[in-house]
Amino acid sequence: MNAAVKPTAQATKTAGALKVLVVDDDPFQLELIGDTLRSLGIVDITLAASSDQALQAQARFKTGTPFDLLVCDLHMPGRDGFQMMEALATAGYRGAVIIVSGQDSAVLHSASLVAQLRRFKLLGSIQKPVTKATLSDLVGKFAR
Repeated sequence: MNAAVKPTAQATKTAGALKVLVVDDDPFQLELIGDTLRSLGIVDITLAASSDQALQAQARFKTGTPFDLLVCDLHMPGRDGFQMMEALATAGYRGAVIIVSGQDSAVLHSASLVAQLRRFKLLGSIQKPVTKATLSDLVGKFAR
């Protein structure tokens, strides 16, 4: 007899129900990614212009993963994307990650490995400029 497998709450979320944290120090990219996510039907989006702002958004919650998805730039002043992922992992974040960067593919690959080591659900990486099609494809992986 086969028992029905109950899907996890995270796996059953639709795009509209996702809580997304976007971190990018470039105001144009930050708004572009936010607008693109909205065009995909996502309404609960927190935009952070620095890793400090992103960590403050995470810290508003005592424990766990208040955001389902982190969209994170790698090259930022102060704390870069690698350090940002480390700090979020220490804070208990265990959600999904999309890495965004203007860096070459070797850097994106390294960041992908770091995300996996931190036990995040890595949806993929995007080389800038971000397109709606690429972001849509990676957000679509969230429920799969």
